[in-house]
Order: sequence, then C-alpha cells, then structure tokens
Amino acid sequence: MKRALHFFEQAIKKNRLSHLYLISGPSGSGKVKLADEVSYLILNQNKPENKHLRHQIKQHLHSNVMFIEPDGLTLKKEQIIALQQEFSKTGLVKGPRIYVINHVEKMSQSAANSLLKFMEEPQNHEVYGFLLTDNLQDVIQTIKSRSQMLHLTEVDELTLKETLIEQGLEEDVATLAPYLTKDLEKALLLAEDPNFIAMVEFIEEIVKNWNNRNISFPVFIHKKVGLVLQDRDIFQNFLELLLLYFVDLIHYRANQPITYVYLKEYIQKQSDQMKVNEINELIEAIQTIIKKQTYFINTELALDELSYTLEKKR
Repeated sequence: MKRALHFFEQAIKKNRLSHLYLISGPSGSGKVKLADEVSYLILNQNKPENKHLRHQIKQHLHSNVMFIEPDGLTLKKEQIIALQQEFSKTGLVKGPRIYVINHVEKMSQSAANSLLKFMEEPQNHEVYGFLLTDNLQDVIQTIKSRSQMLHLTEVDELTLKETLIEQGLEEDVATLAPYLTKDLEKALLLAEDPNFIAMVEFIEEIVKNWNNRNISFPVFIHKKVGLVLQDRDIFQNFLELLLLYFVDLIHYRANQPITYVYLKEYIQKQSDQMKVNEINELIEAIQTIIKKQTYFINTELALDELSYTLEKKR
C-alpha cells in the first residue's frame, strides 16, 4: 500500500489526479485504508496535519466524503441515486467532493448504469471517485474502461509484523496475528483480544515446558481446555499457530527463516534434540487434526489426541 500511496501523493502534488480510480486487491490489502488516506490528502492539501479530519474520514463522518457499501448482498440503484442527489447539492464545506464505493463488483446492472451516468456527467471538476473490489474480474467492463486501475498485493506477514510493532505491540503478538489476518485493523483488534493473547502465551508455555518431565502434557493441556475450545475457529487458530512452531524446527535445520524468532533459543534446542523424521511425523499429526476439523470432529477428542501426540514426541 505504501507504493500506491506514494503514487497518489505525487499525482496530487503534480496536479495529475484522475477523477475515477478502480482499486483492486485481496481482502486485507488495505483498499479502504488507502482510500481514506488519499481522501485526507485531497481535502488537506498544503495545510498542517489535521487529526480531527483524519478521524472524520476514517469514521465516514465528513460531509464531503460519501462511503457506500452493499446493502445486503448487492449495491443497489437507490444507493447510487442517493449519491447523485447528495453531490448535486451545495456542499456544507467548501472543497473537493469524494465518493468511495466498496465491493463495486457487487453492483447490480441498474446501479452500474446509474453510476456510469453520474461518472459521465459530474456536477463539478472537484469530484473524485474510488471504486474498491476484491475481485476485479467480476467488475462490469464498462466501469473498468472508465477507470484508472490500481492493484494492491496482499500484505506479507513480515511487513505486517513490523507495522504492528511500530504500533507498540509486543513481539509475540505482532508475530502471530498476521498469520490469522492480513488486515491491519483486524490484526490490531486481535492483538487486544485477551483470548488471543492467552493463546499465544499457552503456545509459549508448551514450548518452554517441552523438556520438563515433571509436567504431563495431557494433564497440562487439559487445564487449558476452556481457552482453546471456546469455539471451533479458536481451536483451528491454535492448531495452525502451533503447527507454525514445529515447522520452524525444520526451517531452522535447513537454515531458512523462522516465524518464532523470539523463541529461537528453544527452537535451537528442540531442533537439535529431535530427528527430522520425528519432527515431520509431529507436523503431519497436527495437519491431520486440522483437516479433521473440516468434518466437525469432536474438538475435545481432537485436543486429547493432540496432547498425547505431543507427549509421545517430546
């Protein structure tokens, strides 16, 4: 997203901003955030930093910025007509007018026709539109042909981790949240979730007690049953994050980058202690449990299976 934002900064600086952009990219690539940032740049040109304006745009409260999302399963004609009517009025605040339409691929044909008419007959030259989509191939061709298109790639885990650390998050939470969501806002919310934090701490306890023979893993893990079995999604997340750790044991042996950098000392010890085939057997066992969850296998039985597998392999 940084590259796309730089593109818009230069376009605004050189007065080469187009009046309609179609921004595509997978969920979590930052399309809405980019539209908010560019809207701020447009409305705050050559002025001091304005946190209040940023907040208004982000919360969709600014009178000069109209944010539209599907009403139910589709974007309806009535929503586009409301946009036309709003922009035909004199703005309460002087300056450019901006509209952002999210999930434009869900637009009905009648809504698309109304939008095309609005795009071809703008009320003034200071109207800018940002159409956002997860699926470019599903966007109506006539809309594509009238838009300047940009594509955002999915944020990789390392980049998102660095961003989360810059936001003040602890390294363990910042490391693992990007493996459950690539959306910055969702990752920040996840990092505040006490259940997620407790899950991260639980995985660390498993790792740090791996060689502690005074602890029985079936007993130890069963004590956490309320944490990881709250619902199937939480259990699935727990399994996937635990799997990442054991994959790190293989990556370390192969001199490849590891995910759990903050647990590197434990990875070194356990990777040296275990044979490669033992680590692979453990990885395959966890993968099998993950696959079983798609068939709604009893989660408590699955957790028991996991605990005995870990006990056997350590």
